[in-house]
Amino acid sequence: MEKRKMLKVVSSAMALTMLLAGCSSASNKTGGSKSAVEFKTSVDNGGTAVSNGKLKVGILSSDPLTGMFNPVFYLQATDLYVMEDTMTATFSTDKSYRMKQDNSDDPVMFHMDRDKKEVTLTVNKDLKWSNGKDVTADDIIATYNLMGNPKYSDNVRYSDEFEVIEGMKEYHDGKASSISGISKKDDKTVVIKYKEIKPALLWGTGFITTFLNKDQVEAASKDFTKFSEAELNTKPLSYGPYYFDKVVNGESVLAKANPHFYKKDDVKVKEIEYKVISPAQASAAIKNGDVDYMKAITTGVYDSIKDAKNGTVLGQPDFYMSYVGFKLGKFDKETGKNVVDPNAKAADVRVRQAFGYAVDWDQINEKVFKGLRFTATDSGLYPPRVEIFHNKDGKKFTKDTEKAKKLLDEAGLKDTDGDGLREDKNGKKLTFNFAIRNTGQDFDQTLADTFIKSWKEVGLDVKLVDGKLMAPKDWSRRVTADDPSIDIFQGAWGLGTDPNPSELVGTTAPLNYTRYTSDTLNKDLAALSTQEMFDDNKLKEAYKKFDSDYANEIPWLPFSWTNEMTWINKRIKNIDIAKLSLGEMKLYQLELTSDDSAKG
Repeated sequence: MEKRKMLKVVSSAMALTMLLAGCSSASNKTGGSKSAVEFKTSVDNGGTAVSNGKLKVGILSSDPLTGMFNPVFYLQATDLYVMEDTMTATFSTDKSYRMKQDNSDDPVMFHMDRDKKEVTLTVNKDLKWSNGKDVTADDIIATYNLMGNPKYSDNVRYSDEFEVIEGMKEYHDGKASSISGISKKDDKTVVIKYKEIKPALLWGTGFITTFLNKDQVEAASKDFTKFSEAELNTKPLSYGPYYFDKVVNGESVLAKANPHFYKKDDVKVKEIEYKVISPAQASAAIKNGDVDYMKAITTGVYDSIKDAKNGTVLGQPDFYMSYVGFKLGKFDKETGKNVVDPNAKAADVRVRQAFGYAVDWDQINEKVFKGLRFTATDSGLYPPRVEIFHNKDGKKFTKDTEKAKKLLDEAGLKDTDGDGLREDKNGKKLTFNFAIRNTGQDFDQTLADTFIKSWKEVGLDVKLVDGKLMAPKDWSRRVTADDPSIDIFQGAWGLGTDPNPSELVGTTAPLNYTRYTSDTLNKDLAALSTQEMFDDNKLKEAYKKFDSDYANEIPWLPFSWTNEMTWINKRIKNIDIAKLSLGEMKLYQLELTSDDSAKG
């Protein structure tokens, strides 16, 4: 599941798609949606803190760490897990995950002047690298130079989002020796001039939120064929609460308290050990006390540890949604636009509605996913994690086979040969080819069979592409290439914090896998980038309109939202994962109440 910058892109090489849909009429069930299994976000285990405990953090993954420990240019989410609480968190955010302005307590203070179209970054006077040297304006400029460096051809982080900075495109195209819009005011201050200041900037769009050491950047930039081997990535300097002391390739990282951290007296945990743990080993590792803290616990792991006596599973809604999408057109590479096909099998919105009403979405989430997932509402793009955009009274599809049959009749899809399956408007056999992945979970086939059976009950003939579940790489290749043998598909997206979905559903978005666009949605998306969006009331109105319009047009059917589950060992004295995610509590502030982790 790839995390994109939708609700700040924490983009990684995890996996794939995003689509959704919603409900189309007032007759859809309202009242929102919530998980059948409810979680607390905090726990207070009590006890007296010890002074030299080592926090053991588990990274749940079948893949090893890549060792690309660069907080800006990392390639895999597991590497980010090691960095996010040790080296990053430069700017504080509000409850909507927008950067706060003029917070002099931050490592770097952020100030935006909309009239001048400028952002001023002021480095905290006490901020130092882990080698004891001051963090300066030159470090910030060097990071932006690396982002736009035309010789860094393997840079997956650069996008046209950064070209809203004056001179960035010219620099990236090799037509200028520097970025004209970025200037050094003094040793601690950088001014960035923008062609346009958009609300998305506050979520980090067109902006770098962590900075690299100038000397390490310059050394790494001498030969990009050996970039991954450079100390910038293998032994990065840190201005965060920790630095990397020992790395066991692919397996673990030992982070020690940075003696030069500007808030070193606040650091309670002096060492953190990060270790990759496979899903098959996770349950035993947790019960044996090999792990104190583990995020992103899967359904299977949760099932085996939910009653463990040596800790607690905390949870909160995740930045995640899954969906069933319709192929409604193709991406035209020449024009760079998604083009709707009026002859697509599900081109009639009534057909798409019928697909939605044929399925008992709540039952699937409660039974197949054991109540840990819950039915997404409206467009599905705004789960409950961010209150400002989530519609707690959102609409969702509920099973209504008679309504589904009526809609299909109205669309001209009728059973003309008496076999129980509907033909198309012209009386010809109609089969929808369904692409769904084999993710390695024991419920994959059950999920596919449930969908197909539900659709067959209303006369829709749906078959798996090639008659089987698809390998993830094959699914990705064929869905992105608009393979004509695919009519509907099931996938999922990890969402970021920027709520503007243009890169996922826009006319020019390659990631708009349904290939659906409309004048209404284009107007909605354009409105989300206007200056009026700096007004929170107008912001909420505009997103609510987009959310509703997208749901009404149904390019996809929203399937699941899920919970981000975190294991907490009993020796962690007090923790609140909601506050951790907002930066109101820091991992380095945790206290441990024993030298050894509790076993259970």
